[in-house]
Order: sequence, then structure tokens, then C-alpha cells
Amino acid sequence: MDNKLLVKNRECGECTACCVELVIEDPKLVKLPGVKCKHLKRSGGCGIYQTRPRTCQEWYCMWRFMPLLDKSWRPDQKGVLIKRIFEKIPAGYEKKLALNFEIIGKKSVIHDINFIEVLAGYIVQGFPCFISYAKPKRTLQMVFLNEKLLPFIESRNIKVLKEKLSSVLESCVKSSTNKMIIKDGKVSMMPRTYKSYNYNKGQ
Repeated sequence: MDNKLLVKNRECGECTACCVELVIEDPKLVKLPGVKCKHLKRSGGCGIYQTRPRTCQEWYCMWRFMPLLDKSWRPDQKGVLIKRIFEKIPAGYEKKLALNFEIIGKKSVIHDINFIEVLAGYIVQGFPCFISYAKPKRTLQMVFLNEKLLPFIESRNIKVLKEKLSSVLESCVKSSTNKMIIKDGKVSMMPRTYKSYNYNKGQ
């Protein structure tokens, strides 16, 4: 998105969620998801900030663009990293801004009424919304939420909404089984034969 749309006076502060959760494939840096960047300092901040990879320079979580979300939605505080996505968007939603609510903290955040209100608001407005759960070194499995949740949002059935969100999130967790590795300078899925070899070796 255009950096001119960043919320005025809103900064990342002490949040380093993107330094951990993102997959990075850059000539200067290759990093697996859910793994702290080797340049992330113990005190916080980037050890190579001035020369950091282009990916790091250009990427922002959606909290930086969403003025209706207050400071409590900063990823490290909320435990939710909101990403804009461009793939796997269902037919009829292609021209809308697509959002993935990636749970990077406690799963219980999905039952927080503020989380539900924000998510429901975007779904009602027709924005395609997904949910996923971040597991270190694993592929991210997203689930499309609009059609699953809209009937219960419209009927204001909070109890069922929470049950549906719990069910969907658990399916994300169970589906995120494919391990990611770095091979030949790129992030890829670990071949099944390689996984079997490591298992037999007790690794």
C-alpha cells in the first residue's frame, strides 16, 4: 500500500512481530516464519537498520494503515498480526482489500469482544477476511471467514461466533504441519523423504 496512507504519528515502537513472523527471501537475508531474525537485537530494534533488506524497508502490518484500530492493536500487544494478502481470494472478492488476522499470541484473543467487533465490522463491509495461526517454521494455513461467520454476525449470536472462531482456529493449527526449510538460499517445504530421514535419526 501507499506509504502516504500510513496513520499519522503511529510508529512500530517496541513491536518486533514482523522481525519474527515474516518469511523473508531477499538477496541480503533469508528467514523462516516464526524465527527471530538474526539481526534482531536483544534490546529490540534492528542491528542493520540502515542497510536492512528491501523487504524489511517496504513491509508494514495493516495496523499501521488502520486508523480505527487503537494502540492496543499493535501486534505485540494484541497478539494479532494483520496482513494484507493477495492470494487465495474467493471469487467475488477480488477487488476488495483482503485481510489475514494471523494469531501470533494467545488463542483466547479470538474471544475478545473487541477482536470480534473489528473482525465482524470488516466482514459486514464485504472485505474478505481470513484467520491463521502462526507456528514456527511451518506453512501458514489460512481459512476464509466471511461466509462461515456472516449469518451469526447478522443475528448477533456472539456465543456461536466464538464457537465457530475456535473451531476454525483449531483447524488452522492442525493443518499447519508442513515444515519449512532453507535450501539453496530459498524458503521451501521440507520434502517428505527428508522428514522421514530426520525422524529415523531421532532429530
